[in-house]
Amino acid sequence: MNQDAFKRAMMESVVDRSLRDIRRDPRRGIRRLADLGDVAASGPYQKKFLAMARRMLEQEDSPYYTMVCNAVRSADSERLKTFGINFGWNCLTVGTNKIRAREQTQTWSIPWSLTLHIGGEPEDLDAHVLIRLIREGMELGIYTYFLFPDGMSRSISTALDAITASEDCAFFLFLPPEQTDAGAIQALTAPRNLMLGISSEIPQWQSLATQLRQEGALYFLYRTYDGPDEALDIASGKWADQLSPLAGIGSICVAGQDCPAQCGTQVYQYARRSRMEQRYPTLVVDYYLDNLYTDAYISHAACLSGVYPNGELTRFQDGREYPTGLSVRSAHLDEVLAQIPSRPMTPPQESDCF
Repeated sequence: MNQDAFKRAMMESVVDRSLRDIRRDPRRGIRRLADLGDVAASGPYQKKFLAMARRMLEQEDSPYYTMVCNAVRSADSERLKTFGINFGWNCLTVGTNKIRAREQTQTWSIPWSLTLHIGGEPEDLDAHVLIRLIREGMELGIYTYFLFPDGMSRSISTALDAITASEDCAFFLFLPPEQTDAGAIQALTAPRNLMLGISSEIPQWQSLATQLRQEGALYFLYRTYDGPDEALDIASGKWADQLSPLAGIGSICVAGQDCPAQCGTQVYQYARRSRMEQRYPTLVVDYYLDNLYTDAYISHAACLSGVYPNGELTRFQDGREYPTGLSVRSAHLDEVLAQIPSRPMTPPQESDCF
């Protein structure tokens, strides 16, 4: 057994014991898990994150206790363990170490995650190409993938094939609002390395969230916003208040392709304040800017990249994803990323970024 495999086995043992402790005594179990994580953390990003988590848990009435307890009580233990270790260990420890080591010897940046837009048309990237792309990403240190399939059933099948073939990665899948087929959703609850996103903009979001809880699935809620009115609606707190009874660990706001950059900044600032002030039993997140600022702590130059259904690489800039004219369809991922110039970026202060 190599060193990483041994450390993962030890981590699985710790998580198993911690989940049992949380079920018996939630507050003590959660604090003990945070303490153990702080001791085991090997990188500056993990240590900063866990230090902030510990400070927040000093608040006796913190809604984050409710958030964690809801997850532990409703989600299947094996799913929690697998997803948590894939994200917390493979991504934030093994992956970030790979990224930092490679970036010390090269002039281009490696994103900590990839946004994959998955299409259902015959000419769109199929599962074989996506699996190859994910494997190339893992070689670079990318273990977290955000999947945005379109409304066609073929795109859901393609996403599921990629997820099941990449068991060491953590996947967040944003289920299209028009995709409410019970059979398709049932199939998506099977992988242990997947957290499934339900749009709160569909009438049946509450019944779907309840269904996922009953099935022990990991899930989050999300919504899109395209302009000032929707950004203001989010920043008012109405949306998060509405979600609270059924919110998963994350409540994610996704800016539309033509959304003005200042709207994204407004939503991000609200999301950041809500987390620091611990307003809700869920982590309110702005998809693009929180993703970008996470990368700023991992890489020497922050970047956020994605892939369109046709294979074209995107780069986030000025509030939106832009096509780069570069394709991963026939080229290796590192060869494509190497053609994107790095842009140094100063991350927010520690007190601002949780």
